[in-house]
Amino acid sequence: MWPRFLSSSYPMERHYFLVPKFALSLIGFYPEQKRTWALRAWSFLNFFILSYGCYAEAAFGIQQIPNNIALALDALCPVASSILSLLKMLAIWWYREEFKWLIQRIRKLTEQQQSERKLGYKRHCYTLATRLTTLLLFCGFCTSTSYSVRHLLDNILRHSHGKDWVYETPFKMIFPDPLLRLPLYPVIYALVHWHGYITVVCFVGADGFFLGFCLYLTVLLHALRDDVCELLAVDSIQLVPTALEEARIVRKMTRLVDRHNEIADLTERLSGVMVEITLGHFVTSSLIIGSSVVDMLLFSGVGIVVYVVYTCAVLTEILLYCLGGTYVTEACTDLARSAFASHWYGHSVRVQKMTLLLITRAQRVLIIKIPFFSPSLETLTSILRFTGSLIALAKSVI
Repeated sequence: MWPRFLSSSYPMERHYFLVPKFALSLIGFYPEQKRTWALRAWSFLNFFILSYGCYAEAAFGIQQIPNNIALALDALCPVASSILSLLKMLAIWWYREEFKWLIQRIRKLTEQQQSERKLGYKRHCYTLATRLTTLLLFCGFCTSTSYSVRHLLDNILRHSHGKDWVYETPFKMIFPDPLLRLPLYPVIYALVHWHGYITVVCFVGADGFFLGFCLYLTVLLHALRDDVCELLAVDSIQLVPTALEEARIVRKMTRLVDRHNEIADLTERLSGVMVEITLGHFVTSSLIIGSSVVDMLLFSGVGIVVYVVYTCAVLTEILLYCLGGTYVTEACTDLARSAFASHWYGHSVRVQKMTLLLITRAQRVLIIKIPFFSPSLETLTSILRFTGSLIALAKSVI
């Protein structure tokens, strides 16, 4: 049975950035939150926990490389995601005002699309964004929880065989010895466990922002396509529009061109605030997926389950980026194709020129511009191929 918020009958206005808002609000980093002193203190505490966790995991993994490569990879694999989540947290905080403006502006533009067909576009894209980000949140939650479950199961098995409890954290980290002893050990254990959840909500919030913006821009492009085709349609009874009718079409066409320009401007501004997040994710994606698969091959028992879930979470992350970019690209192409297939040639020269200008601009597809990469399903295929090569290399070395 689906939760109600995952169904298409859930109110559309509540679907808008539902999961990213929930995730980032937990740690005090959602851009629309009122920045009280209590919220600032809470967000700084979460930043400090994540930052120290990144350092402690990296230090432990580097220290173990000469001694035990499997143990080193067990620490370095999750630390890559933690460092990337720290980057996403900093980017969301740094661009918080720009994110807030984009959220409010795109919300206003999508709320203006109220025809039955446009509401269908909104329902499909809004529901898809909520479902995919919920899937990512679920995979991330299971991954972080599985690390603690693995540690607890290992210690329970040790205790059942008469061995002492191992006082270590669920994620492999370096801590001063007094912190890993009673009575402070439970507090440190809880903080490290929360560190895992901070990592999860950071990438759910940032990745959910990217997918959400892409799908909401897709709604605006589909609505623009319908308005252009409806405006340029010629009544079969009146094959030649009158001068008065042509003047009305010119005025409306001007507004549609302005709408297209604004969508292009929103895409540019989105590229500006997402460039560090997206670039960091694409650069490290192959390394993270490859290392998690190698860990899966090295471990047995519960360790395999941990890295199977972790691999699913990382693959879901990169899928969200590539799927969002593909939706925007296809919406731009469909706008150009539909406008060209309309009856634009049956209007005045001025309308024809405006239509051809819109077609030309639509053919230059809107993409979230990042250096070296373009988010699309083709890029996902290339990343998976390169990941396969890294896995084969790692297996031959190990």
